[in-house]
Amino acid sequence: MAVRKPVIPQGVTPNPAFPPGVQVGEFLFISGHVGQDNGVLAGIDCESQTRQTFANIKAIVEAAGASMADVVKITCFLVDVNDYAAYGKVRSEVFPSNPPASSTVMVAALVRPEYLVEVEAIVHVPGGA
Repeated sequence: MAVRKPVIPQGVTPNPAFPPGVQVGEFLFISGHVGQDNGVLAGIDCESQTRQTFANIKAIVEAAGASMADVVKITCFLVDVNDYAAYGKVRSEVFPSNPPASSTVMVAALVRPEYLVEVEAIVHVPGGA
């Protein structure tokens, strides 16, 4: 069995059900994240929530010793197709060049009705172990 190491950014209270990220060798698998910080929703619009979602992901990436340039795949879950433009705008700001592989899936709902977007990621951690 591969050695799995939870990655939890400093100051984040871990969820007992699952870690924010799990590193296996040189790969970091980031759980789905939403646009909240310490339990507070970033806003009621998709753009605000997407910005916070990527900030959360960035904290996990950096806690593993990588950077957002090391993100190789993202999967986004949106509850409203009309929010795709706002999500895409933020995604292109976060990854201005050489973006990761990306999928966007429309879903009926996320775990709470106020969540509009959720993103998970896979990261290559150079020299990770």
